[in-house]
Amino acid sequence: MIGIIGTGWGARVQVPAFRAAGLTVTALAGSNPDKTVRVAQELGVPFATANWREVLERQDVQLVSIVTPPYLHREMAEAALAAGKHVLCEKPTALNAAEAESMLTTAQRYRDRLTLIDHELRFLPAVQAARARVAAGDIGDIRVAEVRFFAAGRADPQRVWDWWSDRAAGGGVLGAIGSHQIDLLRYILADEVVTAQGMVHTFISRRPDATGTLRQVTSDDYTTAIIHFTRGTVATLTATVVARTNEPLTVTVYGSEGTLRFSGGQLAIGTGDTFRDITPPHTVEIPATLSGEFPQGTVYLGHALRAALSGERDAIRPAATFSDGLAIQRVIDAIAG
Repeated sequence: MIGIIGTGWGARVQVPAFRAAGLTVTALAGSNPDKTVRVAQELGVPFATANWREVLERQDVQLVSIVTPPYLHREMAEAALAAGKHVLCEKPTALNAAEAESMLTTAQRYRDRLTLIDHELRFLPAVQAARARVAAGDIGDIRVAEVRFFAAGRADPQRVWDWWSDRAAGGGVLGAIGSHQIDLLRYILADEVVTAQGMVHTFISRRPDATGTLRQVTSDDYTTAIIHFTRGTVATLTATVVARTNEPLTVTVYGSEGTLRFSGGQLAIGTGDTFRDITPPHTVEIPATLSGEFPQGTVYLGHALRAALSGERDAIRPAATFSDGLAIQRVIDAIAG
């Protein structure tokens, strides 16, 4: 049984995705009382509150999903663990590596509990197949990798200023998208980052708040980086949300004998200039309302959570843990400078 803190992604995607996986969502918390009650009623969630700590007190909540701005993650995750709950925390793990390390230290005191970071793409059959292909040497020695994401979600300068515009709250594309990109590289390559250097930039420097007053944007809307891995692979990362086009999240892995490309939820393998589709079929039923790799990955994550909460801990083995979260956070901190 799941309690969700957050009425954005948690309500829009996690509630239907987890239900599709056979989980029960019993509680919803949000910062706006009226909105939280309304959303809970629309979704049929029986308990709604503006006080997230009330979710931790409920006996019908086994796992707490924290889907809030990053500046709240550490406090909520540590409180949930102390209350005896399993934890699924949204990415990026925290505001910085020091907070992520604190979360990991707390998690190590509760080794019987799940302490996971929501990198749901790990559970997609296509991503797992990419990892297996690399491990099997199907494209030879891995030399170069590239991961990119271009989107128009915040390209309109009139989009209202919110926490995403505030670096102090953990806003910005490096944390929101770059964390997924770094995790995909680490997971597919089964390798660890040695060094990372890059930059963040803000193209739209002011946005109107809810009253129409222009406020300074302190978070990044563009980032790029070069990442070195222990086995010699060099990877480049680029992400922005202020392009005027939407392009799929793409990971390309270039080996000495061929190339793998995960793009738009599909997996292809190439030799020379020719690629062929090797995307595995879905192994679970995906509701028609949940399109795109992130919602679909959430369904797969839900199935793994349901099995793990029933005692099948191996089902959750692919998941990113708080330890992974700390490793990713260190890379983010290095890129941000």
